[in-house]
Amino acid sequence: MTKLSTGQRARKLKDLAHDRGDVILSWLSRVVVVLAITAVIGFDALSIAVAHVSATDDANTAAVAASAAWRTDKGALSPTLLAAQTSAAQHDEIVLPTSLTVERDGTVHLKLQRHATTLVVRHIGPLKSWADVIVKGSGKSDLTS
Repeated sequence: MTKLSTGQRARKLKDLAHDRGDVILSWLSRVVVVLAITAVIGFDALSIAVAHVSATDDANTAAVAASAAWRTDKGALSPTLLAAQTSAAQHDEIVLPTSLTVERDGTVHLKLQRHATTLVVRHIGPLKSWADVIVKGSGKSDLTS
């Protein structure tokens, strides 16, 4: 067994303390990276879910507005589509024109498209379509015919 001098002992303790600091820093860095990745994934997932729910409400509102226009303009399709598009445009959404249908009783069915705000999904080719939300809506105005 070799005896260490006081200087060598001090150096050995300093090296040991430095190694412990590196281990703690490495562990802390991993925790921060995992939390950041989880936060970004969570934000994107929540953003897409909120866009679905919000777009569904907006689609139903646009359908009711379109139904009111259909009844007011006595079944003219152009003002009906315009009313739906105007309602959707207030929320930066688009009514898919070919999706608009009106039943005899004035109930309007349509599809609405909205783009969800995401951090990562919009930049990944195969996942880009997840940020484009298309929902169905329907509604009937309370106006009497």
